[in-house]
Amino acid sequence: MNQSATGTTAMPTTLTLITPTQDDPAQVVTEETTLTALEERQNLLAHHVRLVTRGMSVGLFVFGSQGGLGKSRTVLRTLADEGVSPVLVNSHITPLALYATFYHNRNGRVVFFDDVDSIFGSMSHLGLLRSALWGDPRVVTYGSSQLDDLPGSFIFESRLIFSGNVIPHRNDAFKAVLSRCDIFQLDATQEEVVDLMRSVSRQGYETLTPDDCQDVVDFIEQNGDDRAISLRLLEPSFRKVIYARSEGLDWRPLVMSQLKTLGRKEDTSRRLDAKAQEIRTLHQAFERHPDSVAQQQVFWSWVTGKSRASFFRLLAKHRPK
Repeated sequence: MNQSATGTTAMPTTLTLITPTQDDPAQVVTEETTLTALEERQNLLAHHVRLVTRGMSVGLFVFGSQGGLGKSRTVLRTLADEGVSPVLVNSHITPLALYATFYHNRNGRVVFFDDVDSIFGSMSHLGLLRSALWGDPRVVTYGSSQLDDLPGSFIFESRLIFSGNVIPHRNDAFKAVLSRCDIFQLDATQEEVVDLMRSVSRQGYETLTPDDCQDVVDFIEQNGDDRAISLRLLEPSFRKVIYARSEGLDWRPLVMSQLKTLGRKEDTSRRLDAKAQEIRTLHQAFERHPDSVAQQQVFWSWVTGKSRASFFRLLAKHRPK
């Protein structure tokens, strides 16, 4: 049974969209759409970010071995929604520069470390991070002849957010930093990434209609095999379609060439086991709710954690005769 990051099983979440009609903008139509599993996790991540922005947590560490799932985008979007302009650290930074960054942004700021995993292996960096995250007050110190106009210590009252790929193991100094933060893991299965691609595609893209975009997602799903596809693939694929049409070309080889560069995500046996479990759950749904496809879908999505669209794609292949 699929579990959320809090360890509890949740029923599928729906979002109500209110859209003005074309003929009369004063009139609106409402439409309920089910969030994909990945959107659910992104929303949960956004809540953790809000805890930091509102001073209810001093630190947040977000990680996930697969890139392109929206870690940084979700963090930055939520900060913007909260009216917070973060101090962004997204490249190499020396311990002294880190100390200076903390000092100059010591009161009420949010410092966002975006994919700077190299600092997690440095004892000098980790010592500063540990001091910035713990204590009452949180006192950061640095002993160096290069401090110039910086004081040797100061009280730090800002908050920190980290986005990384993995949690370093066998590093007690890093564990001490991590123990002072909330921790959130953002990962997704191949199908969950495809489901979110389909959700994004409903809006169309520039000159591409929603149906055009769905065709691209279908192609990615059919040819992605067990490669590590991510949301970063989607917009470049749409642009390849627009380019191919302007040149009178078939867009598929262009997208396929990009797919072939992607690394492998997981072994085939694991994917087959997961698919077999989904089919077993589908048959359970048939037995529990023989007269209601809607109830079958709710049950199947609740157990598997997959979207409504995933249910109907599987149902089309395994509908009872």
